[in-house]
Amino acid sequence: MLLPMPALGETLVQAYKLALQSDPKYKGAQAEALAVGTAIDQAMAGFLPTVKFDWENTETRQRVLSTANPTLTQGLATYPTHNKTLTVTQPIFRKDVIERYAQAQAVVKQAGFTLLAAEQDLLLRTTAAYLVVLAAADNVALAGAERETVGKVLEFARAKLKTGLGTITNQHDATARFAAAQAREIEAQHKLRDARQGLREITGKLIENMQALRDEFPMETPQPANIEPWLESALEQNLMLKAKREAVEVAQQEVERQRAGHWPSLSLLGTRNRRDAGSTLYGGGSDVETTDVVLRLNIPIYEGGLTSAVTQEAVHRYQKSQEDLEQERRTVERATRASYDATVSGVALVEALKHGVVAQQSALEAKVEGAKSGLFAVLPVLDATRDLYLAKRDYAQSRYDYLYNRLRLKQAAGTLSETDLAQVSAALQ
Repeated sequence: MLLPMPALGETLVQAYKLALQSDPKYKGAQAEALAVGTAIDQAMAGFLPTVKFDWENTETRQRVLSTANPTLTQGLATYPTHNKTLTVTQPIFRKDVIERYAQAQAVVKQAGFTLLAAEQDLLLRTTAAYLVVLAAADNVALAGAERETVGKVLEFARAKLKTGLGTITNQHDATARFAAAQAREIEAQHKLRDARQGLREITGKLIENMQALRDEFPMETPQPANIEPWLESALEQNLMLKAKREAVEVAQQEVERQRAGHWPSLSLLGTRNRRDAGSTLYGGGSDVETTDVVLRLNIPIYEGGLTSAVTQEAVHRYQKSQEDLEQERRTVERATRASYDATVSGVALVEALKHGVVAQQSALEAKVEGAKSGLFAVLPVLDATRDLYLAKRDYAQSRYDYLYNRLRLKQAAGTLSETDLAQVSAALQ
């Protein structure tokens, strides 16, 4: 009872729900978005008053050794002093604060797009990991079936050799292929275990029982069946591209914020001070309350060229952000074209590979019958077996690739959602 129990079977959608709660990369993106979300509050603080209270308690010990002042007396005096100051500062005009607030709005928008992009990325990563497990499981099953088929050919070769109708070469060929088939099965099992761990890395849970790909499911070309609308959607709605646009806005606002260092600032200060002195140098104490109202104008004149230097740095970073935006635009366009082409060609590819499997199956059956009749040696049968299972692997993988490329296209276009995930899950059983 204390042993760890494997997780119950999970659908693709359930695996994604687990990933939303567990994936460290996505949760880190959430935390980053929350942290960046405080930027507006931080910027808003520059418009609001600051209130400060200072309290000092001083104990003074004073000894007059000699004096020509008749009001002073020689001797030792000890007295306390209490000083309390309340200061209120209200900014009236600060150009850098105004620019920082505008910048903070762009920063928060950028963080929002980045988080949405991280959610889409999680959906795609979960789907990819899930499909990799299913493909690896298929490969294990195919490797086992291939091993069994080659094993039957090996038994056939041995039986032929015993009757004197076969050759030792045929037996050696079959033995070598059987060993290779065993090795492929062992490797396939290792890849399946690793694929399950890859999915666990995202979901935080080892999923043993999963859905399987249906024998038949609808395979449709992208709609609209034209690349141009997909490109328009991608260049307008792709989330990472939107985040890069906001990054350009942030960089531009940074230029203005640094340039604001040349602007004057105006503030209103109110101070109330109460000083209670137990005594003074001239004897006697005092309790004085003072109220000051100050209008402070600060005009920067020269700071060693610092403002100009940091402004120039911000200009260069703004130029870099523009180049990053252009790079992202080109990357998105390329990814959209590649995903569209892969989805369109995937439909035809799956159909072609399906026919290829049927043809390879017929070829194997014909060669098996030919070997039984003595028309063929064992080697052509082994070659046909290898080609059949290679075709089956390619056919299975092409169907997984088609499903994945459909989601990649939606991600590039900026429209990927859980609805698309549910459509892929419908192709599973």
